[in-house]
Amino acid sequence: MHLRATSILVFVAVLFGTVQAQEHPFLSAYALTELPNGVLVNWTIHGGSTCDGQEVQRSTDSVNFVPVHTIEGICGSPESSTPYTWFDPTPPELSKVYYRIKLGFDGYSSVKSVFYAQLDQSQQRFFPNPVRDEATLVLNVSLNSTLDIRIWNAGGEMVMERSGLVGPAINLDLQALPAGPYIYRATSGAKNFNGRFVKN
Repeated sequence: MHLRATSILVFVAVLFGTVQAQEHPFLSAYALTELPNGVLVNWTIHGGSTCDGQEVQRSTDSVNFVPVHTIEGICGSPESSTPYTWFDPTPPELSKVYYRIKLGFDGYSSVKSVFYAQLDQSQQRFFPNPVRDEATLVLNVSLNSTLDIRIWNAGGEMVMERSGLVGPAINLDLQALPAGPYIYRATSGAKNFNGRFVKN
């Protein structure tokens, strides 16, 4: 009875996607970290495991991967664990980004993801626009920067003021504002960001 119940639980977990993907046996560590202006990829090959060449591959849909970094030659060591680090300076803006490591002819790591909530090429994004209740403003500033924002209606009256927000992404509750056009100004240090939006 116990064995049957366990089998059913495993089947349900697999069916609903709650079982974690098993890591490649060559890897003792593999992690992603969002840093200012990019994503850091760290992985470690177990001592005694070696492969011929490696690739860091990236995807925006978890299905179609492209190589973004290549390491030629023998990877790993027969004697000790070998750590590797690569910094991705160009992840897609405001996207969930997926990575995997190709270990030569020995297969792939599991797929890991990180949401890259920064702007590198654009200066700001306000979405959705038009907005109904809530919006997100993302600015091209460093992680954990302090932001102040002011919003004016079409008549020049200030209708919202928030200080000490932590960026680069801030969520705005705009439910209380009447429908119409608005102007905003966000400030972070010496940087000013101006924009417009419409409330439906």
